[in-house]
Amino acid sequence: MTDTEREYHGYTPMDYDADSDADEVYQRCLSYLLTHAPIERGDTVVDIGTGTGIVALELASKCDHVVGRDIYDEWLRYAREKAEQRGIENVSFGHGSFREPNIDEPVDIVIASYALYMAYDEGGEDELRAAIDGLSSLNSRCVVVADKMRFGPMHYPNDYETLPPMGTVANLLVDAGFSLTDIEIISESVGVIIATR
Repeated sequence: MTDTEREYHGYTPMDYDADSDADEVYQRCLSYLLTHAPIERGDTVVDIGTGTGIVALELASKCDHVVGRDIYDEWLRYAREKAEQRGIENVSFGHGSFREPNIDEPVDIVIASYALYMAYDEGGEDELRAAIDGLSSLNSRCVVVADKMRFGPMHYPNDYETLPPMGTVANLLVDAGFSLTDIEIISESVGVIIATR
């Protein structure tokens, strides 16, 4: 959904948080990410496509610093407000995208949660490859993709979004120099891939 579509439909960051909180599959995906991502206490973690900061704020207690990046200013403002309200000081939010993450510090782990699939939806495999190449450019030891993707054949076309096949996401991570260390199917259209190098 574009910014214009969000504004037209009135979908707010608060709506997203409420929907995410009520979505059992999203919560299972988040739980798997939080318990299986190989995050260490001194790590710097980047959450690309941070949205309202749900993942970034959850990761804050597990590492030294979390950097949230997104392209939507309204959502970044909301994420900052949530961090301030919760007294979380080791998270910073700023503008950045998959292709241009806008990160100047060394990165240990990159998380892409419920956002990477949009690259495929907007531009197919070429755009997804460019997004993963952008993540790879951060030279982290690990990338965790906790996202929408197909784990089987597409039974019917979806007018709302086109999801990448899990195999395509996995192959592009391998092409970018990562080794797959964990794949967890959460549902037929959501899963977690952990890739290290």
